[in-house]
Amino acid sequence: MWLPKATFIAAQENKWEKRGNTFYFRSEPIFTLTWDLQSISDKIFHTKINGQHNLLNNLIATKAIANELQKVVTSYYELALAQKKWELSNTFVKISASRLEIEEKKFKLGFVPKINYLNADLALKEANLSLLEQQQTLKEKRRNLNLMLGKPLSEETLVASNIPVEPIWDISSVTKRKVVNLEAAIQEKKVAIASTELTRAKAYLLSCLSLSTGLFSNGYAYNLKDKIWSNSPSSQFMKIWITIDLGSLLCMPAEIKKARIALNSEKFKLSKEKLSAEDHVKNQKWLYRHALGLHKIASERLKVSNQKLAFVKEAYALDQVKLLELQEAEEDMQKSKINLIAYAFKVKQAEFALYRLVGMFDK
Repeated sequence: MWLPKATFIAAQENKWEKRGNTFYFRSEPIFTLTWDLQSISDKIFHTKINGQHNLLNNLIATKAIANELQKVVTSYYELALAQKKWELSNTFVKISASRLEIEEKKFKLGFVPKINYLNADLALKEANLSLLEQQQTLKEKRRNLNLMLGKPLSEETLVASNIPVEPIWDISSVTKRKVVNLEAAIQEKKVAIASTELTRAKAYLLSCLSLSTGLFSNGYAYNLKDKIWSNSPSSQFMKIWITIDLGSLLCMPAEIKKARIALNSEKFKLSKEKLSAEDHVKNQKWLYRHALGLHKIASERLKVSNQKLAFVKEAYALDQVKLLELQEAEEDMQKSKINLIAYAFKVKQAEFALYRLVGMFDK
């Protein structure tokens, strides 16, 4: 942008001259170099604005990277959840198959009615259907994570099935940190650009300033009588001028008003973003605590389901409850395990969203 418009001319002209009784051989190497730098002030503003745009683009790139990292984290824990559901479904299929085998033997020996056998058969079919669904979900979540990590989609990527709810960092210190809002930082750069545009509009007359420089050579003469060369020094000049476009000059107040309105608009967006940032982090802290509370309830519910299943199994062995009640208790147990890992996933989602708000996610 700062390279001037340059003109270079090189030529050679030779001729004989006679001055009185003396002959001269004149050699004139024509050498001309001129350069012209238009709108110096405008180029200064362009340079500053370009630098501000570079900073803005860096922040936008940082935001894009944070978005991608959040997607990777989410895909990772989604795969962990899908793996756990598939493992539980697979275990439930084995339990249902074993239960059907036992009920079939009891039915053939006349110990139980046929309805027990049919219920066990139906439970196995439902378990197999659920297993197929979970298997398809597992493949989908694995493909998503492989796509994020740049791996072949068919690669058998495995992650830890159990999702720990313990935070990676000291969550108490994290919640005390101030919010680091990339949106607000991006908006601050937009305000700076709008401010420079306003200054540029006000400095229109300076933008008309141009600078031009030239360098010219002179010819050389050879005196045949005295046998000497003579020459004159080369000449150079520098000029500065201002050219004003009357149309642009008349529009200058409107351009200043337009730039001022744009600046005020960006400032309003910045103040709005700063006001919402603190509220957003408070809301995210609440969501994290709420997710922890739900996980704790799910953990207690799993304990109750374990106790209930143990009681029903014991009663079923003594023929005090029907097979249907046992199956319901086993299904409730499976749902409780799935809910526990699902709420652990929600805890991690809220945790990493909080890390991102306080500027620790990139660590």
